[in-house]
Amino acid sequence: MTATTDYKVADMSLADWGRKEITIAETEMP
Repeated sequence: MTATTDYKVADMSLADWGRKEITIAETEMP
């Protein structure tokens, strides 16, 4: 990862995966 503030662009490919992980976690945890 770069030290710039372009993290939104750098992690764009991980955005969907991250959202899915959060959704799954919220569903699994009551």
